[in-house]
Amino acid sequence: MSAPVDVRTAAVLSASGVTMQFGGLRALNDVSFALSDGEIIGLIGPNGAGKTTLFNCLTGLYTPTSGTVEFRGKALPGDPALVTETGVARTFQNIRLFPSMTAEENVLVGRHVRMKQSPLSSLLHGPGFRRSEKEARDRSAELLDYVGLSRFAGELARNLPYGDQRRLEIARALATDPAVLLLDEPTAGMNAQETEATRQLIFKIRDLGISVVVIEHDTKFIFTLCDRVLVLVQGELLVEGTPDEVRGDPRVVEAYLGAPPDEVEAQIHTAEGSQ
Repeated sequence: MSAPVDVRTAAVLSASGVTMQFGGLRALNDVSFALSDGEIIGLIGPNGAGKTTLFNCLTGLYTPTSGTVEFRGKALPGDPALVTETGVARTFQNIRLFPSMTAEENVLVGRHVRMKQSPLSSLLHGPGFRRSEKEARDRSAELLDYVGLSRFAGELARNLPYGDQRRLEIARALATDPAVLLLDEPTAGMNAQETEATRQLIFKIRDLGISVVVIEHDTKFIFTLCDRVLVLVQGELLVEGTPDEVRGDPRVVEAYLGAPPDEVEAQIHTAEGSQ
């Protein structure tokens, strides 16, 4: 497991003092962390803790009220398309595929950010355009195979099983050639077999040298996947450490169960005694 990373050191992605205010609501308050190359970080916390808001700040959907987000030491642009082009891709809590497009076409949409050709070549379908189009289709086929969906290449996205739609969204994100992949609840709604397949897929992605940040409510999944875990509570970073450190921290128990650990233990013993 990796040791906690100082945000002042070189990192592929870092947030420093990120605060996000919506009118009178402070959704994030002075959140800082750093992600190293090839590292998997888990982001957990109760509902409303600010996890997705943090993702939105990291990907240009929101501009933080204060604080900075940097990619390899340079401030990220405040535009989602430019953030993706820089090397940060994401999936969403609610699947955002194009349902009336095939699986291959959905991946091609993600690949578009890496297709470089002149307007004239695009208009005339010249050699440069045809070469770029072939490269994009070859890469899309490769990624569909990588996530185990090659047999569904010509299938409409809306017709895919739920778990396969989740994998398709990951393939589309990978088509942008990211250095960092942000996954927002990638196993939501999955059964145990699908969850394990997703865990193994994330390990494969990490082995490509891609750094990963995962939001999940399934703490068992997070603790067996991640190098480090961050716990957000009411918009603030409560705990950061290895899975073992976080799992054993009494503040995490209190944050999730709404009572101090000794009270929780007493409640459990009371419940056991009444059975």
